[in-house]
Amino acid sequence: MSQQTPTLAVSSPATPKPSGKFRTDIQALRALAVTAVVINHLWPWLLPGGYVGVDIFFVISGFLITRHLVEELRATGRVRLATFYGRRMRRLLPAALLVAVVSTAASWLIQPYSRWLDVAWETIAAVFYGENWLLAAKSIDYSADHEMATPVQHYWSLSVEEQFYLVWPLLLAGAFLLALRLRKAPLRLLSATMGTVFVLSLAYSVYFTIDSKNEAYFVTTTRAWEFAAGGLIALATFALAGRATDRGVQSSNMRQPALRRPMGLLAGAGAVALFASLVVFDEQTLFPGAMALIPVLGTGAIVLAGSVLGRSALPAVGFGPVQWLGDISYSLYLWHWPLIVLAAPLLGHELRIRDKLVIGVASIGLAMLTKRFVEDPGRSRLFRNRKARVSIFAGFGAMVLAGAMAVGMVFSAGYAEQLQQQQLALLAKSPCYGAASLNEGAACPGKYGPPHALNIGRAESPYFAVSGCRSATDQIRVQGVPYLQDCDYSGGKKDAKTVWFIGDSHAEHWKVAFFDLARKQQWKVRLSLAGGCSLADVRRVAFMDAPRLDEKSQSRCLDWSGQVSDKIMKQRPDLVVASTFSVKETIDDGTGRDQLSQYRSSVERRIAKWGRNGTRVVVVRDSPLTLGKSTPGCVINNKGNALACATPRNKALVADPTAKAVAELGHANLKVLDLSDQFCDDARCYAVTGGLFVFFDNNHLSKSYVESLAPVFERRLLSLAPGA
Repeated sequence: MSQQTPTLAVSSPATPKPSGKFRTDIQALRALAVTAVVINHLWPWLLPGGYVGVDIFFVISGFLITRHLVEELRATGRVRLATFYGRRMRRLLPAALLVAVVSTAASWLIQPYSRWLDVAWETIAAVFYGENWLLAAKSIDYSADHEMATPVQHYWSLSVEEQFYLVWPLLLAGAFLLALRLRKAPLRLLSATMGTVFVLSLAYSVYFTIDSKNEAYFVTTTRAWEFAAGGLIALATFALAGRATDRGVQSSNMRQPALRRPMGLLAGAGAVALFASLVVFDEQTLFPGAMALIPVLGTGAIVLAGSVLGRSALPAVGFGPVQWLGDISYSLYLWHWPLIVLAAPLLGHELRIRDKLVIGVASIGLAMLTKRFVEDPGRSRLFRNRKARVSIFAGFGAMVLAGAMAVGMVFSAGYAEQLQQQQLALLAKSPCYGAASLNEGAACPGKYGPPHALNIGRAESPYFAVSGCRSATDQIRVQGVPYLQDCDYSGGKKDAKTVWFIGDSHAEHWKVAFFDLARKQQWKVRLSLAGGCSLADVRRVAFMDAPRLDEKSQSRCLDWSGQVSDKIMKQRPDLVVASTFSVKETIDDGTGRDQLSQYRSSVERRIAKWGRNGTRVVVVRDSPLTLGKSTPGCVINNKGNALACATPRNKALVADPTAKAVAELGHANLKVLDLSDQFCDDARCYAVTGGLFVFFDNNHLSKSYVESLAPVFERRLLSLAPGA
C-alpha cells in the first residue's frame, strides 16, 4: 500500500498512540497466570480453576500483538509480515524447541516403550504448532480418554497462540486496506472486524462446549474470541487517545485524578473475577464456553484500567518478585509440565509433597537459566542485523530437526514393541503365564509380580478390528456412525448358533477371549459396541464420575441401546453376551433412587424382556476398578514392585449394578459370568498376575491377560449357556 494515499494522514507520527512503556500490570498478570497453571498441575485441589491462567495469556497476547500491529499500520500503512514472523520465531521458538527436544529425549530414556509413540507424535505436533488439534482429535476418540499425558501436552496453548500470530496480521492488514479503499475510518473497520471475530467465536465456543466439551477446550475456533477481547481493548486505547487529541487534551491529562477511582474499581472487579475463577472453577465446569467470559473480562478490565491510567490500577503489582516471576513466565510454563510427567518414572514412585516442591523449585531454576541463556539471546542477538527471512528459514530448519528426532522415536517404538511381542510368545508356553498361574495345583512363585514382560504397548489395546467381520446390511446407525458388524464363523454349518456380543468398551476388552470361543463353536456373531454407553433405557448423566449432560451424548447412547434391543427382540438370537462399565455409568430415571434400584428397573424392562422372548443372556460381571493404582504406570513408577499397586478387594470389586440386577431376577435365561477370582483373591486385586500386566490403562484389561484367561472364559460361559 502506498503511503501517499490521502487517507493515511491518520498514520502521521504526530498521531497520539497508547504508551508503549513497560507495563507492570501485564507482567503481574503473566505471573498470576503461570502460578495458577503450575499450582493447578501440582496441587489441583488447591487451585481447581488454575487452568484459566491460559486464558489470561490469550487476552494479553491479543492486546499486545494488536497494539503493535495497529501502531505499525498507522505509521506505515502496511505490516512487514516477514519481520513480524521472524521476530516471533526468535522470541518463542528457541526456548520451546529446547524444552521439546529435552523432554522427548528424556522420555526416550526414562519412560517405557509404550509411551514413545504418543510422545513422538505429540512432539511433532508441538514443534509444528498443531498440538491443540491433535489433542482435540484424541478427545473425541474414546480409546484415547485414558491415555497418560505426554511431556509436551501443554504445548497445545502455544499452538493456539502461534496460529493466532499467523492469522492476525493478515486479518488486520486486510481490514485496514479495505478501510482505505472504502475511504472509511480504519479504526472503526478494525473494531468491527475484531468485534465480529469476538461474537462469532464466542457463540461457537458456547455451542461447541455444550456439544463436546473435551474437544472444544483445545480448538482454535473456540478460543479466537479471547484474543479478540484483548485486541478490542487495544483498539479502545487508540480510540481514547484520539478523542483526547480531538478535544485538545494533553495525553498526560487523560490520567487525571478523577479517573483513578473508577479505573481502580474496574481493575478491582477484574481481580475479583480472576480469583473467583481460580477458586470456584474446576474440571467439571463447562469450559471454555460462556464461563470463560469471567476470567477473560476480568483480565480485560485490569488491562484496560492500566491502559487508561498509564500505570497499574492495582496496588503491589510492581513488587519485585511478582515482576521477576512474570519475566520468566514463558520458560516456567514450558519446563514445569515435563518435570511433572517425567518425575514419577524417574523417581520410581508416585509424587509426594516433597517431590512436588522440588519440581516447583527446579522449574523456576530451569526457567531462570532458559530466560538468561536462550530467551534473551534469541530475542536480541540471534541473527542480528540479518534479513527477516533468515530467522524464518532457520526456525523452520530447527523445527524439522526436532521433528526428525521424534520420527526416530516412532520407529524405535515399533521395534521395541515387536521385541516384546516375541518375548510374550515365548512366555505364553509357560504353565505360569498370566491367568494360568491361578489354576488349581499350579505351583507358580511370585504370581502377583513382578512383570516378566512389558505387555503395555498398543498391541495390548482392547480397541482392535476383529478378523472375519464386515458391516451389517441391516445396520444400526447412530448420528451417522455404523454400530453393527456381522462375523460369520459357521463355515457353512446349517444349525450354527447366532450370538450377539454387545456393550461398551468393557465388552471390548473381552473380545479376544470371546472371539476365540466363537471360532471354536462356529457361531454367527453380531457385534455392536458403543464406548461410554450403558444398556439402560434411561438417560446416562455421568461417565467416570464426570457429568455427561449434553444432548448429543444422551441421544447417542439411548438411540444405540434402543436399536440393539429392538433387533434382539425381533431376531431372537440363541445367545446374547453383554458387558458394560455400569459401575461408572451413572443413569437417572427421574425417581431419585439409588443406582442399583434404577438399574434393576431398567434391566427388568429391557434385558429381562430378551430372556422372556427365548434368548439366553449372559452378562459378564465387570472387572475390578483400578482406583488409579493397579495400572501399568503405577508398577513402572514403583520400579516393578507390583504389590505396591494392589488394591483392597472391597474397594476395587464394587457391585456391578447391571450384573447384580440380572442375578437377582433369577430368570432361567439370564445368567452372570463372574471372573472376579481371575483378578482378586480374598484380600486384594492385583496389577500383575502370572508375569503380565492385568490392565492396559486405568480401567481396561490388557489383551494378553484376557487371552491368557480365555480357557476359563470359555469353560464358564458354556456352562452358563449349554448348547450354545
